[in-house]
Amino acid sequence: MATFYSEQVTKLNSVPAEPVNVDELHGKVRIARFDYDQVAEGAIGTVIQLCKLPAGRVRVLGKESALYHNLTTATVDLDVGWAAHTDFAGDAVAADADGLDDGINCETAGVVRLGTVAAVLAECQSKVFESQEGVVITGTIVTAVIAADDTLKGYIAYVMD
Repeated sequence: MATFYSEQVTKLNSVPAEPVNVDELHGKVRIARFDYDQVAEGAIGTVIQLCKLPAGRVRVLGKESALYHNLTTATVDLDVGWAAHTDFAGDAVAADADGLDDGINCETAGVVRLGTVAAVLAECQSKVFESQEGVVITGTIVTAVIAADDTLKGYIAYVMD
């Protein structure tokens, strides 16, 4: 019977051993908390900066991240993504309003776990960011206005050292 190795085990078994990224081995899970209360009615397309992840290599854990929504307009959908930022090489990374979750139905108040976008699902519901100055996680109101006193609360779980 043949034995096969993951990329991480291959690196660890090589001589000399190659380093494995901290978000893949021995990293620490941390959270970035957010509490948002809408002050006045907001238009379709309103972007809410929920939290900012630290600079460096960070792996967002979608299934471990939670978002509570209490948006009282019955037809509101919410996208969760990130703002534009700069990667390690100094290149601009475009914003992606729905890069973590697309079209969360907020018809009734509730809690959702993030990471339903195909690209995130392909990475075990995680997303790696490599940034010079951190990455802002955003929520975008998609299909209706957001009413005064509507709320978004929760946290983004991420791994780094």
